[in-house]
Amino acid sequence: MAVNGEWRDLVVDSVMRPREAARGVLGLGVPQNVVLMAAVAVTCAGLVLGWVGMMMTPGAGAIDGVSAAILGNPLLSAGAEFAGMLIVAGLTARIGRAFGGTGGFWDALTLIVWLNAILILIQIVQIVLLAVAPPIAGMVALAALFWAIWVFASFVAELHGFLNPMKVLGGVILTAIVLFFVLSILLAMSGLMPQGAV
Repeated sequence: MAVNGEWRDLVVDSVMRPREAARGVLGLGVPQNVVLMAAVAVTCAGLVLGWVGMMMTPGAGAIDGVSAAILGNPLLSAGAEFAGMLIVAGLTARIGRAFGGTGGFWDALTLIVWLNAILILIQIVQIVLLAVAPPIAGMVALAALFWAIWVFASFVAELHGFLNPMKVLGGVILTAIVLFFVLSILLAMSGLMPQGAV
């Protein structure tokens, strides 16, 4: 397993050189049970930090239906987010293989868990900025969104042995749009989102 310096290098590579970071993370050979435990840990940490950030955001008193459901059912929300990671890992492996990729489910899940762990570090930075400079926190959140999409595309390219991450990025964006509409429909059917929002 990696020592502290190696973990730090992996974090830096994830920000600057995501394909190298993906190779490094996969090279650790993390056992499947550890990957699952890490997935549970990042899920719980992400929900807690998300709740803290939401409470610190101006206008947090006007909570929408989805946010209210998350706050009212934290265990259900954690289960849904955990299941979401498994689904994304499964789709990443299957869709990549359909286009000639070589990556498997567990490697995909390992990279997704690692990306979520990095996003938790960014969440911590955002929370600090919410306390001292809220406008900058908003810019960091936007930058983090685009960064996460690019890093995920780079991870997928490395996972499946694709040469051009830009093509992967196009596939990621298209898949995300489809999943967004499917999720919106499911939320509307469940009553968590107004029907007119879909």
